[in-house]
Amino acid sequence: MRRSVLLALWLGLVLSLLKEASTVNETTPDSTVITTPETTEASTVNGTTPDSTVMPTPETNVDFCSEHPCGRNLATCISLKNNYTCQCQYGFYYSDKNCYRGKVYPATIAVRALYNDSLHNVNSTEYEKLFNNVSAFFRRALQHDVTGYMQTVIMEIQDPRESRNSGLYVTVTNLFTWDTTANATTVNATIQHAIKNGNMSYVYSYDVAEYCSVYGCDNRTTDCQEDMFPECKCKPGLAKTIWDDRSCSVCSESCSAASHKYCVKEEEVPKCKCMANYKNRTGDCVACPVGYAGEDCSDNSELILIIVGTVLGAVVLILVIAVSIISVRAKHKQNPEKKSLIKPGYSDKNASDERPSLFPRVQTTSGHTNPGYQPNNPYDMRSTNRDNFPERDYDDLYEVSQEPRGFRTQRKY
Repeated sequence: MRRSVLLALWLGLVLSLLKEASTVNETTPDSTVITTPETTEASTVNGTTPDSTVMPTPETNVDFCSEHPCGRNLATCISLKNNYTCQCQYGFYYSDKNCYRGKVYPATIAVRALYNDSLHNVNSTEYEKLFNNVSAFFRRALQHDVTGYMQTVIMEIQDPRESRNSGLYVTVTNLFTWDTTANATTVNATIQHAIKNGNMSYVYSYDVAEYCSVYGCDNRTTDCQEDMFPECKCKPGLAKTIWDDRSCSVCSESCSAASHKYCVKEEEVPKCKCMANYKNRTGDCVACPVGYAGEDCSDNSELILIIVGTVLGAVVLILVIAVSIISVRAKHKQNPEKKSLIKPGYSDKNASDERPSLFPRVQTTSGHTNPGYQPNNPYDMRSTNRDNFPERDYDDLYEVSQEPRGFRTQRKY
């Protein structure tokens, strides 16, 4: 009896142990395995889980300007990677949550750093490092040796691929109070001395820059007039708007139809152009010369037509004149073979109607009073050879006379 009880207890204990073991080794389908980044990276490196994907934790940028640390006046807050900085418009420096007018000394510096595209992102670590190193250099160089230094602002980071420079060049402006005694010469000398005695300082080159290079005039629509506070003058035909003084985004009032002009935007830049059939000449739109038309008088098809028409007209005129001359000459020229044998008629004393004679008049010696006249009739000729001709043995008593209705013969005497 006792043995059977012990055996039953032992069997129950064995069954319970087997049940726990099966529960521990069993994997339920609803269970989820969470892998930490460290475990996943290690397994990926060791090659045990080739299908696992590493999901890096995204960096979150903190907005340090959300609470307006630069004030709500003219200053602009720029949130960096781990801090912020306050900047004002050109010609003003920041101090105590406000902007004050000061003096500006621009320059281009070369720094001991490598170029990276992240330098153009103010929220990147690279930009913040550059900003801190540049600010620290000028603070040490100017704050104790020159009175009135207030702030250094980074204006532009040059891309070596575009500027073809071997190093990293940065354009900055050093801002001083308005009543400072420093000028461009003293500032340049102080910084050059700091670079020379800086024992491989972060900034190793300093060159004074023009004010227009940092002022920001729109070169497409304005011309910058160099000064500590430059002026962006509009190009001819353009004008400024009340909300922008560094670009000219509209055409001037002189660009109107009354002046034969109109305004058009080409590549987002306004341009005052002359109307069709007009050309710009010293700022004024004048009519196109004869033969030209179209935009800027570039179409010369009318001139070609005029030239061709003139040439053809001249050719036709020459041909007409030549034909006329030939016709006139041909009209007045007599052909010897067509010479008329009929002479114009003569009037009879007793005739009332004058008609031209159909036959030539027979000339005789009768009644001829010219003493030197020599008759053609060989019988009337008196010469030494008369013996060779028979003498006339008849009397020329008749003559032929013309009448209106014909001819008749009548006696002479």
